[in-house]
Amino acid sequence: MRYLLILFFSCYIHKIYPQDITLTGQNADSILSQQIKEVVVTGQLTERTVENAVHKIRVITGRKLKLGLFTDLGQVLQKELNINLVQDNMLGSSASLQGMSGQNVKILIDDMPVIGRLNGSIDLSQISLNNIKRVEIIEGAMSTLYGTEALAGTINIITNKEPEFNQSFNAYYETVGRYNTDFVLAKKLKNKTIIYQFERNYFNGWSENQKFEIIPTEQLANQHRFKKWKPKEQFMNKAQYNLSIEDLEIHTYIESFNEKITNRGMPTKPYFENAFDEYYYTYRTNVGTNINFNNATHSIKSFFAHNKYVRIKEMFYKDLTTLASVLVDDPSAQDTSVFDLFIGRAFITNRNNSDLQYQLGIETQLESAKGERILNNRQEQLDYAVFTTIEYSPYTFITLRPAARYIHNTNYQAPFIPALNVFCKFNNYKLRFGIAKGFRAPSLKELFLEFVDINHNIVGNENLSAEESDNYQINNTYSYSFSNVVFKADLNVFYNEILNKIDLISSSLADGQYSYFNVEKHKTKGITTNISILGSSMEINIGVSHIGRYNSIYNSQSVPEFNFSTDYVFNSMFNLSNKNKLNILYKYVGKMSGFLMDGNNVVAYSMQPYSLLDFSVNRRISSVLTLSLGSKNLLNIMNINIINGGTSIHSTSSNSTPVGYGRTFFVSIKHSL
Repeated sequence: MRYLLILFFSCYIHKIYPQDITLTGQNADSILSQQIKEVVVTGQLTERTVENAVHKIRVITGRKLKLGLFTDLGQVLQKELNINLVQDNMLGSSASLQGMSGQNVKILIDDMPVIGRLNGSIDLSQISLNNIKRVEIIEGAMSTLYGTEALAGTINIITNKEPEFNQSFNAYYETVGRYNTDFVLAKKLKNKTIIYQFERNYFNGWSENQKFEIIPTEQLANQHRFKKWKPKEQFMNKAQYNLSIEDLEIHTYIESFNEKITNRGMPTKPYFENAFDEYYYTYRTNVGTNINFNNATHSIKSFFAHNKYVRIKEMFYKDLTTLASVLVDDPSAQDTSVFDLFIGRAFITNRNNSDLQYQLGIETQLESAKGERILNNRQEQLDYAVFTTIEYSPYTFITLRPAARYIHNTNYQAPFIPALNVFCKFNNYKLRFGIAKGFRAPSLKELFLEFVDINHNIVGNENLSAEESDNYQINNTYSYSFSNVVFKADLNVFYNEILNKIDLISSSLADGQYSYFNVEKHKTKGITTNISILGSSMEINIGVSHIGRYNSIYNSQSVPEFNFSTDYVFNSMFNLSNKNKLNILYKYVGKMSGFLMDGNNVVAYSMQPYSLLDFSVNRRISSVLTLSLGSKNLLNIMNINIINGGTSIHSTSSNSTPVGYGRTFFVSIKHSL
């Protein structure tokens, strides 16, 4: 009932506040140009401002990315409203959006999908912020345009193709044992731009109660060799060649990423002279080109790319006295997986009719997987798609946007994906309504996994269907200006329902065998609100989200249909002077609870609430040198208790899940020419 009241209120609020935003002078340059007129591209037929986009798009600006607080995409998203970060000491971090897991979130870099999912999710710690212009986020299903996985939302990372500086160098140190360096070199030659960027990130590993070290030192081969947070080293190289000739733009790039994670084991009994060590290697290679043609009547865009992802696991038996290592002779202890994606996409958009715009596109993807744990050691699937979108404005205050995507896949029956968005403008008030289908294709692992040994019996299921979702959203935005200050308020209501959810469960085909089946449905619903106050020397954002997650045993047990949790964010950035900036980021993650079955018993569980608080100070020492320093996780949160209780069990137990390293301090320096 409350959601119907919100919808009713949304339809009439514009009558109460009918005035326009008018900014003048310096304020117009510092606020309106940076915030209200931020240009976005994700999900849009043409570039347009945030205020005039048909979809509600959240922009994480380049200014925020440069606060010095973030070293990867996961750390950025962790402080965002309606996004929760799931940390794994080995697999990295993944993001859930609108209460749905990371396997339902599409990650793009310049509209190009990122591949290489572990347990269905992209490791966000592998996505660098080096040379990033901004991050655009659309909540809700976007599968009509971006295909599989775009159920909960789409995160598009926009790179900087025309760097502000010809040379930039950045060095970063954090007391948890993190040492990062990166640089960008750019050269402008008439209508060409050449860019090369390099990055090296080193993390020395961390365990609770470990002392801070400015420089890594050798450690004894005792129990302290084991780290709760695993040592990690990353290298990234990227070269770009951008060409602009009248109406034609060509962007070509080649990128490589290497990562090594070291998991040193505890010394084994009885003499503590040996240990089992694991090493995880990740290699990513991305090669592609974007070709854009624009004239007065049409825009034609295309891109072609090859993405390669390699994941290697090795286990060694190490003699701690001689330091000799022997590869463990156990197939389950070693693994190499290789994933390839070839993708081509092209679409045409008309530009000569502001009342009626259309887009027609085609896309093809060839995906392959190789490895000892893949059926017959290699499998592939081919995907063809045709998609179209129309934007029609029968009146100046309303835009209708129907869209559809038709898919043919060689391995499963792909669904038909329609969507409808409505955008209304009433002076300062904007109303957006959307209803859309989304889908997640079964992965090659879910279809063709064959992991059978003395300890495992997990197989894929070639008869899987795609997960399908229905997404409903209503977004209200009201903006108002007074005395050189812009006030902006957002209110968003959403509902998601996923059918044919894929899960790993016990199979009836063989004792002890597990396989993937379409067995579940899942729902989420919620309401979020955000208030922004923007001035010439400050920016304040306050947000609240209230999200309900479906209890899968609701129909068979006396439990509520949804369990709700409430999160809060408070982000502020202040220009103290022309040279000094102060930034404070706070997020409260509310208690999350649910129910599950343990035999015939209903078990209640809950994850305790926690708060994250970061701050940084940026000091411009000279025109080419900037110093940043601050602290992360000031409240010293490391682990969150997960308490298992219940309605029909004998006792209550608890364990914990990692959140962070605890309180740390950092310093970084950036030199730009």
